[in-house]
Amino acid sequence: MQLKDVGEFNFIRQIQDNTIYDSSTVVYGIGDDCAVYSAAPDMDQLISTDTMVEGVHFSFHYMMPYDIGYRLMTANLSDIAAMGGNPKQIVLSVAAPQHIDTEILDEIYRGIKAQCQRYKLNILGGDTVRTEGPMVWTVTIIGEVPKGTAVMRSGAQVGDVVGITNYVGYAATGLGALSYNLAGYDMTKIGHQRPDPQIELGEQLRQLGVHSMNDISDGLGSELNEIASASNVSILVEESAIPLHEETYALAKHLQTKPVDYALYGGEDFQLVFTAPKSLVPKLENLAGITLIGEVVTGPPKVEMVTQDRTIKTIEAKGYNHFHES
Repeated sequence: MQLKDVGEFNFIRQIQDNTIYDSSTVVYGIGDDCAVYSAAPDMDQLISTDTMVEGVHFSFHYMMPYDIGYRLMTANLSDIAAMGGNPKQIVLSVAAPQHIDTEILDEIYRGIKAQCQRYKLNILGGDTVRTEGPMVWTVTIIGEVPKGTAVMRSGAQVGDVVGITNYVGYAATGLGALSYNLAGYDMTKIGHQRPDPQIELGEQLRQLGVHSMNDISDGLGSELNEIASASNVSILVEESAIPLHEETYALAKHLQTKPVDYALYGGEDFQLVFTAPKSLVPKLENLAGITLIGEVVTGPPKVEMVTQDRTIKTIEAKGYNHFHES
């Protein structure tokens, strides 16, 4: 059945089930002009928004509808993780063509709700409208962090170590394998289709006392430059230390590309990159999923990398850019 046959309000009624996963913070959910939620007095509130456009951020050629909803939520949850926060509420809106099958929309919502259930994240409302163009999804997420403890990009200090969570270049590897219709690459294909946010690690890193943090949505190179610019520092990383998956090396060999470029410029891994005082190194080394890749040094805001042949290469902020003209 198509959306035009169901109508906006009937469709909204269809998806209202299973939207509240932590009722302790909700005064009134879906059903009025606004939702009402309660904020803890000892917490700072975090808010962020992300939009995914069909053909730009996702394609039905490489993803099932469920994956689209799952990935949409990961992108939003990752912003909260980057501050060391805990996600609490969302509102979401969709602009969809009237001829779209409602089963597709149902599956996208199922992916959204799976992530919401996992992280006890309430869906408080939103909007559904018709569009003549591609489908567009927008989520605004609200989280919280103990007062005065949010981890910013601007906190990096000279002498800090630079660390990263899990693998980077993972999602770009999966997308490359899907784009070329290559067999295998099962782990990184899932990494592209259903990436997971690093909520738990983000909170652990905040509690340890890291100085700065950023999530990797536009590529490691771009995110490192954001930290360097916001903190007015230079960052030096070791190419050999950057954690790449074996499937990234395999794809790079197959396509005759550089493995590290998937990490630097691929994006959408939704991992975390951070800087921390050297005194935390023993604790960081004992934390599962953490790799130290460099240090913060004196100098103007820039990012440099010691390559495999021990030359110094400047890493530009040229991750994915929506408005870049090639």
